[in-house]
Amino acid sequence: MRKELELYEILVLLDPNLIDNEVATKIEFYQDFLTAKGSKVMVQNQGRKGLRYTIKKFEAASFIQMVFLGNGQLVESLNSTLRRDERVLRHIVTKLNEPLLV
Repeated sequence: MRKELELYEILVLLDPNLIDNEVATKIEFYQDFLTAKGSKVMVQNQGRKGLRYTIKKFEAASFIQMVFLGNGQLVESLNSTLRRDERVLRHIVTKLNEPLLV
């Protein structure tokens, strides 16, 4: 029997030229995107950090980590939206095997 909702983690690297207010707006947009589709989301803004190698000619990025409940269809929809956002330098979604105990 397959679970309907599973736990996922996403790491998003945003354009370092965004000011704090713009980063907060991006976080709110993606958090609202997920909650509007019935997900529960935890967000951690890890701030601006240097990159090991350049991405789209940037040497730093704003790191945003989100843990959310979803399914494959939600992940594909989120990936599609992130690919269209020119302020997103890179993103990666990982399925977490075991639920986190807090």
